[in-house]
Amino acid sequence: MDMSLLDVVGIIALLSATSLCIVAISAILRLLKNVDRMTYSVEAVQQDVRAMRTAAIPAIDQATKVLEQAHTTLARVDGDLQKISAGADTFKAIADDVRGLETLMVKTVKPSLEELAEFVSSVVSGLTSVARKFTKYLS
Repeated sequence: MDMSLLDVVGIIALLSATSLCIVAISAILRLLKNVDRMTYSVEAVQQDVRAMRTAAIPAIDQATKVLEQAHTTLARVDGDLQKISAGADTFKAIADDVRGLETLMVKTVKPSLEELAEFVSSVVSGLTSVARKFTKYLS
């Protein structure tokens, strides 16, 4: 049993190929375990996303309803503010008219009142004078 160098190299090559196959099989098994872990993680993420979507849909619907109600309320408030603004403009116009009427009345009535006051003052003065003279005459 004489082994030639070629036989030794062949045995070494077979042992190397066997070792390489063992390492490759080990790597493939690890890769398969990692793929299984990744698959499990991806499935868990999918379930979480489904749960989030299921939970989010009612919340989104409710938020949509709230936003629609807010929009309606703001539209009503805007309309009411426009009415209030129109009412304020009306009150301003009324106040301006009253101010104008006051000015007109002061211009027209004031001279008459001043004349009446002078007349009453004169009458009172005259009556006072007559009363004094009458009291002097009686005393």
